Amino acid sequence: MREIHLNGYIDDEEWFGDEITPDALHALLYPPDAEDPDSYDDLRIVLNSYGGSCNAAVRMFDDLRAYPANVHIIVSGTAASAATVLATAADRLEMTQGSLWMIHDPSVAAWGNERDLEDAIRLLRACKESILNVYGRRCRKPREEIGAMMRDTTWMDASAALQDGFIDGIVDMGSGVVNAAFCHETSLAEAKEKVAVWLERSRPKCIRAIARQKDAEDMPEPEQPAAEQVEATKPQADFIAAKEEPQQAAPEREVPPEPQPVNLGVPAAQLLRRLELITPSRRTQRGGNV
Repeated sequence: MREIHLNGYIDDEEWFGDEITPDALHALLYPPDAEDPDSYDDLRIVLNSYGGSCNAAVRMFDDLRAYPANVHIIVSGTAASAATVLATAADRLEMTQGSLWMIHDPSVAAWGNERDLEDAIRLLRACKESILNVYGRRCRKPREEIGAMMRDTTWMDASAALQDGFIDGIVDMGSGVVNAAFCHETSLAEAKEKVAVWLERSRPKCIRAIARQKDAEDMPEPEQPAAEQVEATKPQADFIAAKEEPQQAAPEREVPPEPQPVNLGVPAAQLLRRLELITPSRRTQRGGNV
């Protein structure tokens, strides 16, 4: 018997690295390197999934139902939402004692005009009917009662799931049927949180942005401590005080003195006049020689 471990969200494609996709499951069911492709061993699948895409789960359900050997699925941890559709494909379906099982109505993110929203509602109703068809092949409860459980989002432990006919038995971890190293203990709070993570992922980016903006607007601003308020207002107070101080008059600009005329001494004409007085003329020199 071959054993496969499926742990993650169910989706048509891989986006975050923790998804179980139909293509990945198909590759595990029919490995290309199988020695004899025409002979298939019985299969045991250990499942822990918080749900995901209904379309992907139905594709995986059909692939498991077409597997030519027996398929034994053991829920170890949580089988929630779309994961319960996948699990119901097993020839024998069991849970470990500490595991959880959750069923609820399908959901969809839709926008557009009136016709678009009406189409989305019709899609949801058709999706729920297909899920009821899958549960009905195993569960002993009336269809209307299962539909009410989905509408109310019903969480069940292994005993309740067995009593309502969703599973065929409960596996003891110490029995050796399931390797304890691969078993996933979980709590209801953790399981609900994981389901909420998938719902957040599946919403369009525009809707997620609007939701986060609304949460931010509704969140009250944190009160600032008194000491920080004093420090924060101090620069503003200093600025106000500086504005109120009288402005000092700017010092008057010194005007440079006008340039004084340079004293060049005795005028040249006067010097020449003086020189003539002290220098004998030619006439005087001639007369002195008679």
